[in-house]
Amino acid sequence: MPCEVSLGYTGTAVTLRLAGQLGEPDVPRLRSALEQAEGRPLRRLILRLHELESIDVGGVRSLAFAQQRLRPESEVVVDGARERVRQAFRSGGLDPALTYLETPLL
Repeated sequence: MPCEVSLGYTGTAVTLRLAGQLGEPDVPRLRSALEQAEGRPLRRLILRLHELESIDVGGVRSLAFAQQRLRPESEVVVDGARERVRQAFRSGGLDPALTYLETPLL
């Protein structure tokens, strides 16, 4: 299943929704979306990952670079990651920089 990438904006929060299987061919679209998000006064980046089945190392790396470019007071919140995706974040060293929600956002 190809990856779907979409952005939504609410005040200083940006929601990045990923669905499907994010592989190397999808990384340029992910990077483009992250660059759009970074162009705004961002306090919170919400990763809506309920429908993301898998993510490769290039996708994790793109998210890690985006997280590093955020303001120090900004946070990255993960909403709904499957265990396979969480494992990819742990393997890529991104896990400590993330806040996982126990209760999904509406």
